[in-house]
Amino acid sequence: MSGATGDDDDLERLGYKPELARTLDLLASFSIAFSYISPVVGVYTLFGFGLSSGGPAYLWSLPVVVLGQLLVVFVFCELAVEYPLAGALYQWARRLVGPRYGWFVGWIYGWALVITIAAIDLGAAPYLAELLGLPVTRTTTCLLATGLLVAHTAINYEGVRGTAFITKAGLVTEVVATLAIAGALFSGPAPLRPLDTLFSRAIPGGFADGPALLAASLAMAWIFFGFESAADVAEEVVDPGRRVPRAMILSLLGAAVVTAVLVVALILAAPDLDAAAAKPALAIPMILEARLGPALLKGLLVLLMFAYLSCAGAAQAAAARLTYSYARDGMLPGSGWLRRVSAGHKVPANATLFTAALALVIVALSYVDLGEVNVNALVVSYAVVGIYLSFQAVVAARILAAARGWKARTAPGLFSLGRLGTPVAWAALAYGTAMIVNLCWPRPVDSLASWLTLAAALTIVVPGLVIVRTRRFD
Repeated sequence: MSGATGDDDDLERLGYKPELARTLDLLASFSIAFSYISPVVGVYTLFGFGLSSGGPAYLWSLPVVVLGQLLVVFVFCELAVEYPLAGALYQWARRLVGPRYGWFVGWIYGWALVITIAAIDLGAAPYLAELLGLPVTRTTTCLLATGLLVAHTAINYEGVRGTAFITKAGLVTEVVATLAIAGALFSGPAPLRPLDTLFSRAIPGGFADGPALLAASLAMAWIFFGFESAADVAEEVVDPGRRVPRAMILSLLGAAVVTAVLVVALILAAPDLDAAAAKPALAIPMILEARLGPALLKGLLVLLMFAYLSCAGAAQAAAARLTYSYARDGMLPGSGWLRRVSAGHKVPANATLFTAALALVIVALSYVDLGEVNVNALVVSYAVVGIYLSFQAVVAARILAAARGWKARTAPGLFSLGRLGTPVAWAALAYGTAMIVNLCWPRPVDSLASWLTLAAALTIVVPGLVIVRTRRFD
């Protein structure tokens, strides 16, 4: 049996009736994952931090992060073949270990997704304000972020075809922006810097040492996740057992290529690296305006806005499917309402609205300060570490399940690690654990802001542990 009918039979094998529209092909699945990773948005946001923390040599953390995440992708590919279900990480953990563990993984992952939506919209708001000629104030930022949230919520609410369309547009935007930026920088009249600049550890304070380079590597760690969103929408993909693993692998590798091209071009074309490193938030605008001029910079900002919109839309699509998957199993208060699928568009419409409401609350937290710390900054600090925590919780679940006798599904044409499955999972766990330590490590220890990531992680994880230990899971 083949096609959507065979896929739905596979879904019923796992205990569910098909409710969502199964229409996504490989390109759509890939576009959702790639748009969530959004390397152009990541580079534009984090290049200055990496440059100021580790110098141009921060570039070489890219292969380390990508190879580490590729190990995680391989583990996820096996699980996507076995359990092609919406809300992937929650479902995988639940079926590998049990409902209590699955709920906890979904809690960690779900908050990370919702916070990511708000963080992307808030990150895009200042650039939208610049395009519109508005002052960048707290009120303007919140209002524009809310407008972006409404826009991608409306697109996701209208159906998965709308999500696929906007993420495909985001994919095209990312490619065009990469070619435009790199092409203009490499072909400009001014000479490029020598290639050995890429190995320089020069930073405003002197030279980056080991701890500084570890900190700079976070500029790459904060980019390369989101590939799992292809699995979150698995119930809407035709032939997910084959297409979802391919989409995850291709999105990670494609994002690595785009990121490498952009970072190399920006470093080699920078007219003044010292000035760029001294003002991280302005590093890319300084380089692009000096090389391209203000008019072309405006055009690139328009492309960047499309990339931000598709990135937030992909993250929200993943969050809505996770919420729907939770509610379908009765894991949330109001599950009956949250699990409803729109009759016309066959998408989890109420779950989409719910994720938008939560993201709106997080945007509004920009108005709340606790002493010197903005509450939104505390919350947003959780986004990436929450993703890494949930990833490694699933990898650990796979290792535990294998020790109990679980074996990955194998069939001709389906992804399989074979006997390498458990060793790859252990290697992925080692990488992920090290990166979680790197993410939460307070640097410098006398700075309050340096403790935000650890504090944010505890703020989410501890209540989750209390809930999971006190509620019943039948």
